Amino acid sequence: MDMQETIKELTGCGTIISGTFLLPDGRICSEWYIPAKAFQYPPLCRKLAYEIVKHFWDMDVQVVIASRVGALPFAAEIARQLEARLLWRSNEDLVFYPNLAIHSGDRAVIVDDILMDDITPYKSIGREILTQDARLIGIASLIDLTTKKTPLNVRQISVLKREVNKIDSENPVIVQHRT
Repeated sequence: MDMQETIKELTGCGTIISGTFLLPDGRICSEWYIPAKAFQYPPLCRKLAYEIVKHFWDMDVQVVIASRVGALPFAAEIARQLEARLLWRSNEDLVFYPNLAIHSGDRAVIVDDILMDDITPYKSIGREILTQDARLIGIASLIDLTTKKTPLNVRQISVLKREVNKIDSENPVIVQHRT
């Protein structure tokens, strides 16, 4: 899918919405994203996941990790296409869902729905990967809103790279903390 087709698909299903939004980091922007709207349609989720998968074909990925519940459908489709195991977090207190673990030597990709500059959600996952003598080879997302490359020094792939256009507004819609 080219960029225009991707934007058209995501806008059509309600993933990209226009308005005035207050982000958790305090910025006010004119556009926000609800990736779950795209992930609820398996054919669209499959196409979007392929845009990530094609960058990791040759990297022998053994584990795909959903960094939050909202990224789980996308991560599951990426794992299916890569024929890799899938791990996920059940909440912020646990690194992984109970009884799931990364193994020594695993090559892992972390998947998120929206990638932002705050890498806090990935720190505990990264520590667990290092503790288990595995290797983080990339971070993937549907939408990348970062202003700089992540300090994790791994491949950073997204389907759609967007910039947050800061605006002034007196009554923005508050974007809730993502789960």
